[in-house]
Amino acid sequence: MAKTLKSRRLHYGSSAVFSTVVFLAILVLVALIAERHPLRADLTESGQFSLSEQSRKVVASIEEPITIKAFFAAGAPEASRAKDLLETYRYHNKNLRYEFIDPDREPQLARQYEIRDYGVLVIEGLGRKETVPRADEEALTNALFKLSRKDDKTVYFLTGHGERSFEDMSKGGYSSARSALVKENNQVKSLNLMQQTEVPQDAAVLIVAGPQKPLFAEEVASLERYLLRGGKVVFFLDPEKDGGVRSLLEKYGIALGDDMIIDKLSRVFGGSYLMPVVTQYGSHKITQGFNVATFYSEARSVTPSDAPPDGVTLVPLASTSENAWAETDLDRLYRGEASFEEGKDKAGPISVGVLAAVNTEKFSFTKPPASEASPGAQESNSEAHDTEKADTSKPTMGYLVVFGDSDFADNTHFGVSGNSDLFLNMVHFLAEEESLISIEPRKQKAQTLMLTATQARVAFWTSMVGVPLIVVLAGFGVYRIRRSQR
Repeated sequence: MAKTLKSRRLHYGSSAVFSTVVFLAILVLVALIAERHPLRADLTESGQFSLSEQSRKVVASIEEPITIKAFFAAGAPEASRAKDLLETYRYHNKNLRYEFIDPDREPQLARQYEIRDYGVLVIEGLGRKETVPRADEEALTNALFKLSRKDDKTVYFLTGHGERSFEDMSKGGYSSARSALVKENNQVKSLNLMQQTEVPQDAAVLIVAGPQKPLFAEEVASLERYLLRGGKVVFFLDPEKDGGVRSLLEKYGIALGDDMIIDKLSRVFGGSYLMPVVTQYGSHKITQGFNVATFYSEARSVTPSDAPPDGVTLVPLASTSENAWAETDLDRLYRGEASFEEGKDKAGPISVGVLAAVNTEKFSFTKPPASEASPGAQESNSEAHDTEKADTSKPTMGYLVVFGDSDFADNTHFGVSGNSDLFLNMVHFLAEEESLISIEPRKQKAQTLMLTATQARVAFWTSMVGVPLIVVLAGFGVYRIRRSQR
């Protein structure tokens, strides 16, 4: 009897060990197969854990290795969500690799990649680098799109009227702005509209930075034609110098103030009263998530019209605090006697920058007489007009961005607080607006389950009585079978 009992125990023991080994082997095999051939299924109705079709196309087009460095604090909840997102991208293309870096533990890498906040992604590959300020699908897909793009965007700076030069390395120059643009994979060129009558077709953005002398009427007409064929123009206009474009801006609902902004809050930051501090930003992609101050030296007000023209959408991008005002008596200001005068000066908050989105279908091109065009430019002028006619067959949007100061982006102020970020945000939006991908966020729909009285009773008896009873009966049955085998 003892020998039989011992034999049974040995038999059951060896069977248990064998079953355990086989089970573990199956688990290892399944894990290896899943590692090499993973399968994912998103069962949510909104596809919350899947990439959009646009993202999948962009990711599938990547044929070379790309590394994503995610700068998150260790253990942050946002890091877990970002890892899920990055893993989803990697699932669709193994050329994408990612690593998480804690800026506090590895400050040298944070300095190397100029990381100033948590949650930033740096994407490297194809000989380029893109910085993504937030870990979401739209931002990440667009960064990958820009990284894999073969052609660089071209940013032009207007010259010929005393504008700021991107080659000037002095305090008032724009060489720092140029370096930042080149670092972001943009080409930077100069443009003189007195030598050619049309803005080049490859111009992604045209910047007019602080002209000291007015533009000629023919040049203004060229700028308007460029705008109305879907161009993007940025004006940085200092007080008392409108660059000869006041009428053009008023046509699209933007008013230049004959004033200078005084801000007492700037004293708190060690600046003068003539350096307004901006911490209020409009609702737009340029300023989305923008939570840092920007500083402007001797700025004028730029105000959007309360009744913009048909086809024009105006957005105030940056405004001062309520402590500021727009001083209209500049002579008194220069004598050091300025003070706020009710009914004469404009009380804060004061708008410093405005964006105008222009539906070009609502406006017609302004073509100068042939005699006003230089002979050498007539051929390119005709070619540009032909292109304009072709472009009018589909709706396009032109963009105007106007700021009442050109100092904020010069070499002295470019690195101050958020000045460089705002400048680059403007150029990025304008240069990429027509080509970047817009991805709607997934929205989870609330689902209500309505049960009849009969269905409610069935659900109660099944879950609260039936299932526990089955478990108890199954356990009792196993016990009886084991007992009978002894």
